[in-house]
Amino acid sequence: MTRRLIILITVITSWFTITAQSTLEEAKQLVESGDLETAIPMLEELAAASPKKGDINLLLGTALYYAGDHTGAKQQWEAALSKKVNAANLKLAELALMQYRTDDAEEFVETYRNGLKRGRKVLGPDESGDIDDRISRVSAMLDRVEKLVIIDSINVDSEIFFRQYGLAKSTGRFMLPSEAFNGTHQAAEPTVVFETGDGRERIWAVQNADNNFELVSAGPLSGGKWDEPSTLGSHLNEGGDANYPFLMSDGMTLYFANDGENSIGGLDIFITRRDGDGFLQPTNIGLPYNSPYNDYLLAIDEEKGIGWWATDRNRIPDMVTVYVFIPSDMRVNYPVDSENLAERALITSYRDTWEDGKDYSGLIALARKGSASDNGDLQATPQFALSVPGRGTLTSLQDFRNTRARGLAKQWLDLRSQLDRKKTELASLRERYRKGDQSVSGKILDGETVVAAMRNQLNIIASQVAEAEK
Repeated sequence: MTRRLIILITVITSWFTITAQSTLEEAKQLVESGDLETAIPMLEELAAASPKKGDINLLLGTALYYAGDHTGAKQQWEAALSKKVNAANLKLAELALMQYRTDDAEEFVETYRNGLKRGRKVLGPDESGDIDDRISRVSAMLDRVEKLVIIDSINVDSEIFFRQYGLAKSTGRFMLPSEAFNGTHQAAEPTVVFETGDGRERIWAVQNADNNFELVSAGPLSGGKWDEPSTLGSHLNEGGDANYPFLMSDGMTLYFANDGENSIGGLDIFITRRDGDGFLQPTNIGLPYNSPYNDYLLAIDEEKGIGWWATDRNRIPDMVTVYVFIPSDMRVNYPVDSENLAERALITSYRDTWEDGKDYSGLIALARKGSASDNGDLQATPQFALSVPGRGTLTSLQDFRNTRARGLAKQWLDLRSQLDRKKTELASLRERYRKGDQSVSGKILDGETVVAAMRNQLNIIASQVAEAEK
């Protein structure tokens, strides 16, 4: 082989290496920005072209995980692990924890940390974070999984999911901050404002000086105004963000969400009680309410005998799942040796919680009974919240003064309903893909394109509504 040929081969090899590395970096940026539709095919091509590069498998697994394909993610991370990519152990540990396989999670973490050492030499920083604490908390919670009857499950838009909580007037009501205060009081973004049934207190979250979300409350003044808020206590934050409050009718028991040090991942639901002028140290309410995802806004209507809470554990883009359950005065847990305990904690099927032969149709109808009759004018038409300069946030078609604006708002509502149906359909396709049906991949891509176009059209119509009403 001539010297010139050797040089040429070296140059070509270097060029391919640089190009592949550049493409991998581009794919990484796409994953970080959330453009999975572009990133996944790019990474699949890279993986096929460079079968020995485990870092490609690692990133592809992450992209698939974000897309909701946990089976595909696991396969890619296992492939990365077979190519000596130690970081894949940590990914597999997190996945095992998501599925409440705590023993497997511990084993992956141990293998990961052993992989950071070579004799006395440390090969890299330990990036496992607080996973040990989360594994311990999940293990302890699996010994106390509440025996809960969940009667319904509704996938709704994440921005106004609380409209599904059909609270009786005596229990209270939820509002957007713009609906509650019309710009007079600051609020965190996002949050909801809870007003007690007697109208004497409103509770919501604000962003404090440490950039954490903190719960505050205020009482009414004359003329429909509200007092300056006072904090419910920084100890409710637990080093994280406190949000989504609900105060029971007793005026003492407070449920809220927090992602601080006692969470098992994301937002968890906590409970605390008033003690004099303040609140006691909160307690995590455990499984199945909480998960390694975000769980929040638990509310119990004692008049109806129904409870609700929201979660994004089902990984439906831009939507959350609202579970409807039957609250109990006394907590009853499953025996620790029960079969399928992890599945019950994960809520793989809420109908599995039903008692044999029991008819829940009446309670389901009561839970779904619209907020219109029970919750006053602010929730009388809970379909939307459109911001109009100079008018604030409009929540009812009757709020519009301009006929054209009202007609456009109707178009917006119709398109919004179509979008909700399309997102539900898309979620079903993603679930089929996650379970191994790769034939739906084309339909998923088409659906994502349609959803994006619908969202864009909604924004256009919303601008037209605001201009017409102005």
